[in-house]
Formats: sequence, structure tokens, C-alpha cells
Amino acid sequence: KDFIMNSLAIPRKAKQAVGGIAKLTNSKTKQERTINVEYNQLDPMLRGTEEFKDGDINDEETGYSPFPGNINQLLFRTKEYNKVLERTKGVMPDFVNPKYKDDAKTIFKKPTRLECMMQDFPTVLEDEETKKVGFTQLAAELCFSPVKNSVEDGKKLQEKGVHPGCAASGEADQYNAQRQFLRAVGCQVEEGEEVEYNGIKVTPGPAIVLKPDFACCPGEYNIKFPTPEKVKISARSTLVVRGPGVTIESLDLDGTLVVDVDRGEEAVVRDLVVKNEGWNFVKADEDNEDEVTQMRGYTIVRKEAKTVEVSAQPLARARQMLESKDSEWIIETEETQACVIL
Repeated sequence: KDFIMNSLAIPRKAKQAVGGIAKLTNSKTKQERTINVEYNQLDPMLRGTEEFKDGDINDEETGYSPFPGNINQLLFRTKEYNKVLERTKGVMPDFVNPKYKDDAKTIFKKPTRLECMMQDFPTVLEDEETKKVGFTQLAAELCFSPVKNSVEDGKKLQEKGVHPGCAASGEADQYNAQRQFLRAVGCQVEEGEEVEYNGIKVTPGPAIVLKPDFACCPGEYNIKFPTPEKVKISARSTLVVRGPGVTIESLDLDGTLVVDVDRGEEAVVRDLVVKNEGWNFVKADEDNEDEVTQMRGYTIVRKEAKTVEVSAQPLARARQMLESKDSEWIIETEETQACVIL
């Protein structure tokens, strides 16, 4: 497509508090521009047109707004991007999005501010440049789960069929994304039951946490799980994996497994069967005063887990090299040790 700018987008419910990507046409010049329109501006803008005179409403067939949701994951073509910055000196138009407490919009919910938004980059494009802007849409559960609302606001949104965007849903969605990635490569991953915390409905299990140094993108999963048909994870399980040298060949997990392998070490999980009491999500007591627990609506009771740790075996100091890189200390050794977990 030769795009200068491409936005990652998601299916969006009408009036959801996410900007909508639209193609705007200048009535005088007929110039077209694909751009994000903030949610507080989208509905009134649409009502001023004949085609969308009812505003931002869900399509009867899809159940979603015709305007995909912008999630501010943006890709730019560097050469053309730099040319635009040279021309504009980096100046972008201002924007304000006040939040109100009342329907009359006379009382601010919180202090408002002027913003210059990166997604407004298409506003400074000219002539043929304006045709080189697009978007790529993915399922929201794979790439977007904001944690920005209170429990009460989240409940109201969920009742309307909109994602609640609060602590419990954000954490559950992280686990769910990993479940979907694992199923996509062929792992047998069961689905837990839906539960309710503080009125927020989520499916927290199985809880899967794959640290970025183990696999930072879905394209690596085929390497990390070379025989996925031999990996089985029950609905009540928790799996936590850290370490770039970990490979999971075959695993039957019904409980909790934590694999923690230091950088420079290797570990292969092969024919491992784990069955224990695991870690349980338990509804929090109403009188629990911990702020984080109040936001989540639950605590994690760690009853039992199998933990596999492979620590770096440092050599004599003379054979180690300690260097500082990007403010992070890294120890490099001349040898690494491998571990097979059976």
C-alpha cells in the first residue's frame, strides 16, 4: 500500500470512548483524508451528514460501529515522516477533550487540558500524501484492553455491552490473549468459567503469563512450543514462564507451574505432568481496605505450585564481563548450562 502512516484498529461499539477512524472528504476541495476522529467529536460530526444523520450507531449486521476504533499503535514510514516534520517543524494542531460530571456539561469530572495527539499526524499531510494513510483491524481481545475506568464506571459500560476497561477486565484479557495465541499454534488450552468481581464479569482462567524474554510476539510461539499438540492446560491452571532459553515440548498442566530461567541458561520442558492445588482467584471481602484489591475485586491465593528455576552459574570473576548497556547491568559468561525438565 506504500502507506506513510498505518494505524492498528479494533472493532468498536458505537459511542465507545475510543476514537473512530474515518475517511473525511473536504466539501470544497474534495480532498480525502483517512484519520482518527475523537469519540467526543465523532457522533456530532456524523449527525451533520445525510448518510449518518442518526450519528454513531451500531450496524445491525455486525453489532459494531462502522468506524473502527483507533488504539494508537501507529506505524510510520521514516523517510516520508521526517520530510513532514521538516516542513511543519513538528507543530501539530491542539485538541481538548473535557470530561463532565453532569449531563448539562457544567461541572468538570477532572481537570481538562490541551493535547497534541500523534494520531492527528494526517492533518499535516498535503496533496498526494493524504492518500497514503490506512489502518489494519484486529480483534480487540488480541491487542487492546485499557485499564482506565473505576469499577462503578466499568459496570455501567458492561451493562451497555461495552468493554468495562477496568482492573479486573484488563488482567483477565491479558490471560485470554495468551490462551488464544497458544490455541492458534495448536496447544490444548481449556477455557475457565465466567465469574463476577465487584459486578464486573470476566473469565480469569487459565491464567497464562509468558514474559517478553520468553516470547515477545506470536510469531515466536511455534519455536517455543515445537510440538503444541503435546501441551495441555486445564481451565483452573496458572502458567508463568520467564527466560529466552526455555522451550516447552510436552506438558500436562492441572494446577500451577512457574518456570524461571536466567538469561544465558537453557531449559526444555518435556513429558512434564503437573497436578497440584494451584493458585486460586478468590473474591475479596467487602471490608478489604487494600486499594489494589478493591480495584481488582479479588485476591490470588497461592496454595501450591511447582516451580522450576535455573539460575546462571557464574564463573570465576576473571572470566566474567560486567558491562553497562542502556542503564541495565548484564553479566556475560563464557559458558551456559542446559537443563531438561521431565
